[in-house]
Amino acid sequence: MDRVYGRIKDAPYITGILVIMNVILFLICTFTGDLLYNIGEFSPAAFLGKHQLYRMIMAMFLHADISHLINNMLLLAGLGAMLEKETGHLRFLILYILSGLGGQAVSLAYKLYADEWYVGSIGASGAVFGLVGVLLAMSFAWTRELENVTWQRIILVVAYSLYSGFQSKNIDNAAHIGGFAVGFLLALGMCFLKRMRKDK
Repeated sequence: MDRVYGRIKDAPYITGILVIMNVILFLICTFTGDLLYNIGEFSPAAFLGKHQLYRMIMAMFLHADISHLINNMLLLAGLGAMLEKETGHLRFLILYILSGLGGQAVSLAYKLYADEWYVGSIGASGAVFGLVGVLLAMSFAWTRELENVTWQRIILVVAYSLYSGFQSKNIDNAAHIGGFAVGFLLALGMCFLKRMRKDK
């Protein structure tokens, strides 16, 4: 019984819930056309001009097409399977959401700088890149070694992902960079706090 309970407790169910939410919203978008995109896309005009603050989170759960959805969900599922057991369910969710919001904030700043007032963006990429940042920080400073994870491998993944993003059109690279940076810094703080508690 204890073994079964342990497996259930360690299962990455927050990751599963996030994936399911993204898939369900994509299916709704498939049948309703632009309805959710019109009310959820994140742009300076909607966020600042119309004060529709909810878009900052809603846009993180919308995807433009099936390939966009699959790419992000595969990364989310893989990273979640590695991280959620290590961080705990609530911390994992907090890291994911804050990374996504950080990515949106950097994206907003860039759009204002580039005078892209009406350019909108959607997708979980900022939050997913945040998890890559979390993984990198934990590979440096976690209280125990992560299996099959090295900072060199993570750097290669980040470099390739950023390169692919810059070579593609309609990719919000500012959100990627912002999400990664926020996830890395938050996880670094989490690691140091955990080490301090362990030392005490």
